[in-house]
Amino acid sequence: MTEIGKHWRSPAYILVIAVILSGLVLGAGCTQKSPEPGIVQNNSSGEVINSSIVKIDAGPISGVNQSGISTYFGIPYAAPPVGDLRWRPPAAVQPWTGVKETKTFAANPPQPITPNSTTGEPVMSEDCLYLNVWTPAKSADEKLPVMVFFYGGAFGEVEGTGMVSLFNGTTLAQKGVTVVTVNYRLGALGFLAHPQLDAESPNNSSGNYGILDQIAALQWVQRNIGAFGGDPSRVTIFGQSAGGESVLIHLVSPQSKGLYQQALVESGPFWANGPTIDNVHSKADAEQFGVEYANSLGLSGPDTILKMRNLSVAALINATPWPASSWENTHTLKFEPTIDGWILPDSVDNLFRLHRENPVPFVIGTNANDGVTLSANANMTVPEYTSLIRGYFGKDADAVLAQYSANSTQEVQARLAQIMTRYDFADSAKFAAGSMADLNKNTYLYRYSYALPGQPDGAFHGSETLLLFGLESQLKADPAVSDNIVDLWTRFAKTGNPNGGMNVTWPQYNNQTGQYLDINTTPQVKTGY
Repeated sequence: MTEIGKHWRSPAYILVIAVILSGLVLGAGCTQKSPEPGIVQNNSSGEVINSSIVKIDAGPISGVNQSGISTYFGIPYAAPPVGDLRWRPPAAVQPWTGVKETKTFAANPPQPITPNSTTGEPVMSEDCLYLNVWTPAKSADEKLPVMVFFYGGAFGEVEGTGMVSLFNGTTLAQKGVTVVTVNYRLGALGFLAHPQLDAESPNNSSGNYGILDQIAALQWVQRNIGAFGGDPSRVTIFGQSAGGESVLIHLVSPQSKGLYQQALVESGPFWANGPTIDNVHSKADAEQFGVEYANSLGLSGPDTILKMRNLSVAALINATPWPASSWENTHTLKFEPTIDGWILPDSVDNLFRLHRENPVPFVIGTNANDGVTLSANANMTVPEYTSLIRGYFGKDADAVLAQYSANSTQEVQARLAQIMTRYDFADSAKFAAGSMADLNKNTYLYRYSYALPGQPDGAFHGSETLLLFGLESQLKADPAVSDNIVDLWTRFAKTGNPNGGMNVTWPQYNNQTGQYLDINTTPQVKTGY
């Protein structure tokens, strides 16, 4: 793929890339027995690794075992979405003969990347519908709980974060769960809506191909995870940021019912109309954006989509209006889920307000400084800030400006971070928890407030995932915090209740007490979220 230019990077991204450069991320997960042992070999450290073979519906695959965790990377869960399959729901995988090796990660979905001088550009391909499995099961009879993870990255707008290779499931699997991470289409390839795509769809729908990929992956889990020792009747879906928003979409989508039993959301904002993040499009807006995007490629007329299916991936990526800053990313019309009437019948907040969500055991929370990275580089004057707040908050603007007053551009930056943290993340999480608590008492609200050593941004957006996926030692993080969050998440996956591993009891959330768990060096139950 050709270089597509330089784009903003969050501190979370920089931290992850720094760890990758030190060779510590992929080394922990790429060469990892399955229910069926095979060839024995040695790795470079002399440790014995057992190859393994598992039979899934499309054919047998081989992975490896290291330290008791069986891993299978790059398992196809749908046909390559290329050629005529571009901008269509994922199609079935063609069965194969012989044993397919699944020992390395597949290519990442196309997304904006600035090549690094040391590592070069990560491998990306439109042929990206693959998933990865980590399991501690020694046989297919164990029926372990399953955790399926969806990554964030603003559905393809945040540089280099839509890569499952960044998320090593070993730490979670060591707690006795089977872990699945999923690649799904991003950007224009995953979320283009267009009238011509609607016309060719039997559901009169377009714009949610990335969500359809996730649904196909969950269907794959239902059909196949038993072969890995996982229990298809005990599936927890979880995700961070856009991945968390994806989980919320599955909670209200009729097409996702029956594919999971529990849900966990990490910093997944979902207000349809603000106050400052708009994360879903109306169908009309999405299609108009799609038409304008096609026009920017010089394409119009009745054969627009036919011609777009013949374009190179590089041409599509280069024509995408990538935001120049994190602030612009949250305030720019972009490729993201669409209220299409089929996958998403209405906005997520409206459907929660009507109690249309699937009433499953539920954990949701945010980070204490979610807004810091997402409001970065706003470069806004005080008058511009005042105008912005009045536009977003209407009759409530005076109260907001009184609470978040600013007298300089530097203060404006700080207030924007605070406003986004509260209104876009904390308030939406509290609202979702309150709605779900009316339907299922096994609802839990958290705030993650642990700041990594040397991080001036505090508990920034996505920082909890670094500990969930095994980077605590590289980042010199407090091991107690990492142990606690991994224990809480996996206990919830096992029982629907995260308690049992700490000295403090995390209470169920309800609108009367408003109690939540503050996850820090010393976890505490608090009120006043």
